[in-house]
Order: sequence, then C-alpha cells, then structure tokens
Amino acid sequence: MAWVYAELAKEAANRGGPVALRYFYRGQGFILGGVLASAAIAGTVAHDKWSKRRAADEAALESATETPTPGGAPETVHS
Repeated sequence: MAWVYAELAKEAANRGGPVALRYFYRGQGFILGGVLASAAIAGTVAHDKWSKRRAADEAALESATETPTPGGAPETVHS
C-alpha cells in the first residue's frame, strides 16, 4: 500500500498537484493543459509588447534630450 501511495504522490507532483492529477484522470487534463498553455502564451505576448514599448519610450526620450545645432552643421569656434 505504501508503494502505491508513493507512486501516486510522485505522479501528482509531475502533473502539478493532486487536483491536476484528478482532472487528468477524469479526462479533463487537456482542458487544464490548454488553460495553462494559453496563460503562458498570453504572458509571453504581454511581456514582448511591454519590452518593445519601453524600448521605444527610451529611444524617444533620448532623441528629445539631444539639442541639434542650427542648420545641422557643427559649430565653429573663432579664436
């Protein structure tokens, strides 16, 4: 009996816990897996959009702080 319980506990740990194991054996494992996969994809997409937006904001801030010279030519120093 102890061996069976140990095997069941190991399988539950591999599948994400006792509730996930119960859903898996009821035939609903694909639903739980789909939800987890969708959440992971949504998180990845959100992070990608956030990082691109942050990079664009930093680039805009950098270009706004640069002061161009009049006429676009370098200033000459008279001595």
